[in-house]
Amino acid sequence: MKKIISLIAVTVLFTSCQQDIQTNTPAFQAKQNDVFWRANDARVSIDTDGKMTISAYNQYETLTLETSSTDPGVYVLGTTNQNNFATYSNDVDGFSDFYDTGLYSGPAFKVSSMITRGSAYQPNASGAQTTGGSGSGLRVATQTTNGTVTAITVVARGIGYRPGDVVTIVGGNNNATFRVLNIQQSNGEIEIEEIENGLFTGKYKFNAVNEQGEVITFSEGVFYKIPIG
Repeated sequence: MKKIISLIAVTVLFTSCQQDIQTNTPAFQAKQNDVFWRANDARVSIDTDGKMTISAYNQYETLTLETSSTDPGVYVLGTTNQNNFATYSNDVDGFSDFYDTGLYSGPAFKVSSMITRGSAYQPNASGAQTTGGSGSGLRVATQTTNGTVTAITVVARGIGYRPGDVVTIVGGNNNATFRVLNIQQSNGEIEIEEIENGLFTGKYKFNAVNEQGEVITFSEGVFYKIPIG
């Protein structure tokens, strides 16, 4: 019986959150470390270069999302393009903490498609070793065609990598390369879905890190009809 009651409570809460997005304008919310989080106010600003910033606030917390333009699309965070950026800060009882998606070292998270496809690689390795970059231990599964690497999937993230690192896949003529885009502690995406009558709607998710190396996670983030102001 307790399990049934708990399930009903969770369902009601989820339904309520979905309805809130549709009935409250503007709305800015997410899960912060898997706990529901909502801003009391949110505003968009656009600078002279066309860069967008959404600033969202509640009593003690501030969350900002920055993108290099206002064009609808997906903007990847934690990369060498720091025009796409997210921050979170809180100030409770005189204690302040600040997290961001800056350039840090850590396990590789998202990687690019192939920079060079190389030659003479064996077909479809399940865990090829790599060399190069700032870290070690990154391994990838490869798909190959006629000895060239056409696609990769990360199977071991390694340690100590930095965004922008160029990594070489061991094998063949050792000439297939790709790039580390971001790391496990600092990554994410902002998606601008729609701009209608100056109101911005989209989604976001990110991991951000503070000076102590602690990570905060925002998932299932939504911004809905946020005005310029």
